[in-house]
Amino acid sequence: MKSMRSLFAATLFATALPALAVIPNVTDQESTERNNMIATFGQSGLAQSFKQMAENVSGAGIYLLLASPEESANVTIELWSKLPNQGGSLLAGGSALGLGQGWVDVFWTPVTVTPGDTYYLVFSGPSALGLAGSTLNPYPNGQAFATSGYAGFPNFDYVFRTFAAAVPEPSTWASMMGGLGLLALLAAARRRA
Repeated sequence: MKSMRSLFAATLFATALPALAVIPNVTDQESTERNNMIATFGQSGLAQSFKQMAENVSGAGIYLLLASPEESANVTIELWSKLPNQGGSLLAGGSALGLGQGWVDVFWTPVTVTPGDTYYLVFSGPSALGLAGSTLNPYPNGQAFATSGYAGFPNFDYVFRTFAAAVPEPSTWASMMGGLGLLALLAAARRRA
């Protein structure tokens, strides 16, 4: 009986621990329409509001436009509860190297948020880099902000995306644990036979 418990514990540890360590990030919100360069990092007060549908935010990305496709630079993306000049709290953030024109994504430890509430991504980087966006209001759950004081532009949206850590549903975990238990019982019965 003791060996069966040991086998079950070893099997559980060997399969469940890696599953916990590799929780994928999935795209939650995004605006991909771009018809223009709507800002450069030379401006201050760059932000995008959005409403996350997941219960967490694990990262975000912005689409860069560069003067030269060979350019690269560090870009910082921060998650705020409100705009910084409106008493917002910094919830998370980080930097990543943007390599040429295209997406630069930043990831952080998932932060719990309230689905449907408005949050803000604040962007900063070298002044030579441009941010792609649209002047046609493609993202209905937010807007772009730019210039000193985070002036709002209701019909503008940056090309951005947010990520959420995919958390398995309780039924998935229960099925996995039940399957592991069955495997342990079968292995124990096989040993006795």
